[in-house]
Amino acid sequence: MRRRNRAWLGGAALGLVALLLSGSAAAADPPTPQTVLEARVTRINDGDSIEVDLASGHARVRLSAIDTPEFDQPYGAESSAALKALLPIGSKVELDVVTQDAFHRLVATVWLVEGGKRTNINETMLRAGHAWAYRRYMPDSKFCEIEQEARSKKAGLWAQPVSNWVYPPEWRFLKNGEVRAVPTPYEETLETCLAVYQRAGKGTYEPPK
Repeated sequence: MRRRNRAWLGGAALGLVALLLSGSAAAADPPTPQTVLEARVTRINDGDSIEVDLASGHARVRLSAIDTPEFDQPYGAESSAALKALLPIGSKVELDVVTQDAFHRLVATVWLVEGGKRTNINETMLRAGHAWAYRRYMPDSKFCEIEQEARSKKAGLWAQPVSNWVYPPEWRFLKNGEVRAVPTPYEETLETCLAVYQRAGKGTYEPPK
């Protein structure tokens, strides 16, 4: 879910991001292990973005590989409430940073750390039906499979009428005036998710063994 305001990271945090990403880009064979950042949750902005305090300062974080309904589309409020329930203010989290987006947010897998247990919040939101797989921006096809499992169970947003199933990017295109109407509602499938994933150049899908 995309916020319209563009808040900048603090200089120290931004410098850390640049260092992480430059290290990732320079990695050859074998790849450099992903750096994990420890943080505390200070705010839940919506269903897929939060704010945290790092040792280096304050930062905004976009959950990678998932996309949640906008506030003004069906299930937007429920998605935000679900993330708030999963990540109470003050929660200790670990961030596997993927990149930084155009809104100067860290894009990351968010892990909730409780009593030595680590929970992948991105996948938890997807499995519970609170989010869509973000087809063009996910590392592999398993997110389409997780989405399909939630849909088959009619979990979360998938319990709504099919007419309410609007992929969040399409909703944003409409709000931004980039399209005059969203596509006629259709019943989502694993195949349609994978088709977009493959068009994004992520490779050929191989069914799980």
